[in-house]
Amino acid sequence: MILFRFLKGSGEMAVVSKTGGIRMMFAWLVLVLALLLPVWFMAAGLGSKFGFWDYGFGLLTMTFQIGPKLIFGVLGLAALSLVLGLIKSPRVKIVILSLVALLIAGLILGRIAGFRTYAQSIPAIHDIQTDWSDPVYFSDEMMARREGANPVLDNPTVPGTDTAYPEAQLEAYPNVRTLILRAPPEVTYAAAYTTLDELGLEIVTEDEAGGMLEAIETSFWYGFKDDVVIRIRPQGEGSRVDVRSVSRVGRSDLGANAARIRAILESLSTKLDVMDMPAG
Repeated sequence: MILFRFLKGSGEMAVVSKTGGIRMMFAWLVLVLALLLPVWFMAAGLGSKFGFWDYGFGLLTMTFQIGPKLIFGVLGLAALSLVLGLIKSPRVKIVILSLVALLIAGLILGRIAGFRTYAQSIPAIHDIQTDWSDPVYFSDEMMARREGANPVLDNPTVPGTDTAYPEAQLEAYPNVRTLILRAPPEVTYAAAYTTLDELGLEIVTEDEAGGMLEAIETSFWYGFKDDVVIRIRPQGEGSRVDVRSVSRVGRSDLGANAARIRAILESLSTKLDVMDMPAG
């Protein structure tokens, strides 16, 4: 009788141990899948940048179509792993691994949701400049580089609406406007050149006599290229600075061009005396 009870107890322990081992392996598997999620999104962005696929596949397909499905899949598996870790002989380690997987997937999902919310809160425009009443134009050389890219228009409208870009820009980015400096054009030009270099933009054309500088910025993720032109003209004894920044692809720049122009104007404002500094 004693031997029977011993063998019976040993058998139950073996079963518990076996099921615990399977649950542990499953929890580790789910955690690995969760850790692979950021790798997926990094691959989507860097693969586009380095030409393994176009930005449409990397951003729209991999990031916004497949990405959320992978996240919800991991969330479901992590929830299942958590339940398995809590029922019948709970395992603290299984619970911890499951919670970590849930946290990783949840944070990534929150990031994407926040990204979508922000994108919906700003106008779908990709061409920003300081003075739409007197547009800044790109040179023929820059326009040749932009072949096949978004058109550069004098008065475009927001897709699907009758709202003109200037109106949408004024509402979304009221502090993007002409900068008036006390410094003469030649001094402002040198400061503008330094500013573009400091911000990491690739300067492609220089015309000091005409007061024009053009540059390209390539984003770290997806390799998006935005073109920038700075126009510097005399304003009394000082200078009048206008900037235009245009994305080559996409309907919305997600505020990138406005942020870039603000960075340029703020840098110039710190380098030179300002007569009329952008508000905000």
